[in-house]
Parts: sequence; structure tokens; C-alpha cells
Amino acid sequence: MSYKINIDSVNLDMKVPASKSVLHRVLIVNFLLQSFKGPSKEVIDLITTPLDIDNQDIIATRGCLKALLDATKAGSDKDVVMPCNESGSTLRFMISVGIAYLNHMGLADTHRLVFKPKGRLINRPLDQLIDCLKEHGVSVVIDKEAEEIIVSGVMTPGDYKIEGNVSSQYISGLLMASVVMRDSRVVLVGKLESSGYVDLTIDALEFKGIGIDIIDEGENKAYVLSLPNKIEDITSIEAESDWSSAAFLLSLAAVAPKAHMVLGGLNPASKQKDKIIVDIINQMGVRTSWETRDGAPVIVVDTDKLGDGIGELTLDTKDYPDIVPYIAVLAAALTKKTVFENVGRLKFKESDRVKATMDVLSCAGIPCSENVEAESFEVVGKTSFDEVTDVPTYNDHRIAMMACLIAALTGKEVTIDDEKCVSKSFPGLFTILENMEGLN
Repeated sequence: MSYKINIDSVNLDMKVPASKSVLHRVLIVNFLLQSFKGPSKEVIDLITTPLDIDNQDIIATRGCLKALLDATKAGSDKDVVMPCNESGSTLRFMISVGIAYLNHMGLADTHRLVFKPKGRLINRPLDQLIDCLKEHGVSVVIDKEAEEIIVSGVMTPGDYKIEGNVSSQYISGLLMASVVMRDSRVVLVGKLESSGYVDLTIDALEFKGIGIDIIDEGENKAYVLSLPNKIEDITSIEAESDWSSAAFLLSLAAVAPKAHMVLGGLNPASKQKDKIIVDIINQMGVRTSWETRDGAPVIVVDTDKLGDGIGELTLDTKDYPDIVPYIAVLAAALTKKTVFENVGRLKFKESDRVKATMDVLSCAGIPCSENVEAESFEVVGKTSFDEVTDVPTYNDHRIAMMACLIAALTGKEVTIDDEKCVSKSFPGLFTILENMEGLN
């Protein structure tokens, strides 16, 4: 169903929702640790019960953890159905975590994992992870006709070798699985890319008292985990606020003709790579400031007009691909021209985000072009708009939010084909925007 977006000015004062990147990890690490002591019903509910504020990706991870827990019950089905839905993070984490858990519980020789991906997820690459697990007795079969990914086999101990430049989520999944993988190491082969996401995983492990020794072995690094002396019950599940959501909100303030925004809950020292949005909008001429409210930091943006543009800019996006669609609108509003490098991974997200981003820009007449061989594209600045055509979302939450930025930038009513897809990462966003008070 089509949905119309009108944003004349931006006036928001809110706490940013929890980071799904952090919360995935917190849920999984707590679940695995609790398996050593037999979790209480209260603890199980904390980990596996969806909350009203959960986005769809977090609901998928909670659902997969519940499926694993149910597999330990007497008479359980031998096929453990894993509802990963459209969450790439859930799938890539839970392939390793799920089979390691079955192995840990003595079920790997009788049970198998059956992942149920939706959308484009079944077509997104898993080759490196499949090869890594195959060396240790684990089979991963992708059945595109049945839309299932089947994981089975008894894991053998040893070195789980994984390339560092393919997907940080493979590495993070193996690191978390190592909580229950005895006599094993995760060996990172070659240079690590997207290191910030692996740092988030290490933080989640260390926060629960899990020791991590990192051993340099020439060009490779080996990670060895050790469990804490005592595993405590948990009374709450918490995660810091999400810099990806903040990146959208800050971009919204930056491109609107007039804006006042105060965002709380964010960690200024966070290891989330999307925190770079602050540096980028500052570099583009929009000032932000950190202030203190009730003893906690808040970030503030006030604007009353767009600047004249800063000239040309080149951005290497390999560490923050998720927020490229937002930055593309910033580039149109605040620079003469911006080149986005290392965008290859964007083609394998919920949509082909290079194509989708350029399509949305074209709906507003913003000049853009792609260099396929160089894995880059460029956006030329434009701040005068006659009309905006209907904007496709490609069932991609980032593209739907990008359409909001187009509405704020152009001052035009923007019609999208589906607003519900934002629930994947930011449920309630359109309610927030609809209830936003205007600025005089």
C-alpha cells in the first residue's frame, strides 16, 4: 500500500532505539553462557520473548534462540526450524552458533537446523562460511527451490579458519560459537575488514567475563576463548543505542531546511562504525554538539538553512555500508560532488543498494553514475527541485528511510510503495515522524 511522506521541518527530542548489532550479540552470548547452568524460566523469557520495541531482525534472532532451546526438550522434532526471515545477521551468526549449540548439548548427531530465509536472503553469499564449517564435519546445503538452508553434522574441534576480508559476520558467528566449541580456535586469515563489527562481538564476550587471547601467527590471528569462573544469572538484557538509526536521524536534520534535534542514549565512544556519520555531516558543514542532560550525553543539531556546498568529497564506505543511502542524500544536499568507494557489498543487501540508491536519487532528478569496475558511484549536488516522482523501496528499510530524506531535502510530498519494511530496523519510525511538531 502506498504511503505519502511530507517533512517541512524537523523537530525531534528522543532516545535512539537500541542497536540491533549490539543486541544480537548480547542475546546470543547470554544464551550460550546460560546453557552451562540450565537457565531459569525468567532468564529464558528475557532472551527469547520478543518485545514491542524489537525490530524484525531482533525478533528473528530471539526466534532462533527459542528454537534451539525447544530442541533440548524430550520428544522435540529432529528438524530445528530457524526463523531467520530477512535478517542476514541472524542467519550468518546462527549457522555457526546453532550447530555449535546442538553439538554442545549432544544433539548434533540426531538433529539438524533448517533455516527459513525470506526475500533476497537465500541468494546472498555464504561460500566462505560453508567451506570453513565443511572442514569440521558440518554440511550446509542451500535449497533455493524449497527456500531452506539446512545445516547438519557433528562438529570436530580444531582451527576454524576464515578469511578476514569477506564478512565480519562469519567471524563474529564463529567467535560467539566458540563459547561452546571445546578445544577450538577461530583463525583469521589475512587482513580483517569491517573490524568494528568484530570489536562489538569481542566487547559482548568480554563484558560477560569471557577471556579472549589473540595470538599473532604471521599474517594470521588466532582467537582463543576461556569461560568465566562463575556464570551468573541475568536480570536484564540491555544494549547501547543504535548509531545506524542515529545516522538516519542526523541526516534528516542535516538536509531539512530547518531542524532542531536532540538525540539521547548514544555512546560517543561507541565502536559502532556508523558513528562516523557525525564526522561526515560535520565535514559537509553541518555542526553538531555534545551536551549533557541528567548526567548523560546527548547530541544536538540545529539548522535553519542548507549551506552552499563544500566542493568534492571522496568516501571509502567499506566500514559503514548500511548508511550509504543516507549519505548519498547528504551528498546531493551539501556537496558539489561525492564519490563513494568500496560499495560492492551493497549489491547483496536486502536490495541491490547501489542500484536502489541511484534510482531514488533519480526520482528527485539528482545526477548520479556508477563505475562498476571500480565498485564506486558518484553523486552530484542539487538543491533546486521541480518535482519528485514516486519512490520505490524495493522492500528495503534503508531505502524507505532514504525516501524520507528526499522528502525533507526537496520539500515535496514523496510517495513510497511500502512503509512497513522499516520495521526491520526502526519500528515506529513513521509514527515518530507523523507526531513530530513543526518548527516556526
